[in-house]
Amino acid sequence: MLGLFAQIKAFALTLILGIFTGIIFHYYSLMVDRAGIRKYWLYILDFALWIIIVIAVFISMLFINQGEMRVYVLIALMTGIFVYYHYFASRLEILLSPAARVTVNTFSNLIRGIEKGALCCLHRIKAIAKHKTPPSDDPPLNGGGVPG
Repeated sequence: MLGLFAQIKAFALTLILGIFTGIIFHYYSLMVDRAGIRKYWLYILDFALWIIIVIAVFISMLFINQGEMRVYVLIALMTGIFVYYHYFASRLEILLSPAARVTVNTFSNLIRGIEKGALCCLHRIKAIAKHKTPPSDDPPLNGGGVPG
């Protein structure tokens, strides 16, 4: 019977993992809505999210059941996501929506700061290059630099 209890434990933990995965998807969709991301950036961010989710689920599955992927594990993961969206999403929207707004504002301010810093550095480099005199090909006036 130990095998059955281990499978029930793995199912329950994977169900919880599915709920957390649902929270991540929900938070991501709220951030994308608030940020107004354009099509090509959205493709890149979607791909990055899937890579992060796959890595997180893989590492979690290593801890839950030593990485064994069985049908009931996939069913539990999908059920967890469904349970989150069906029962918890509307309740957690109150917390996730302001968090998504803060995240978008923080990244926007960070990007603006990096842009301002880069423009400032670029203007300084241009100013330095403008005031620097190029080396001359003319021979020195006093006969090759020998004191006279």
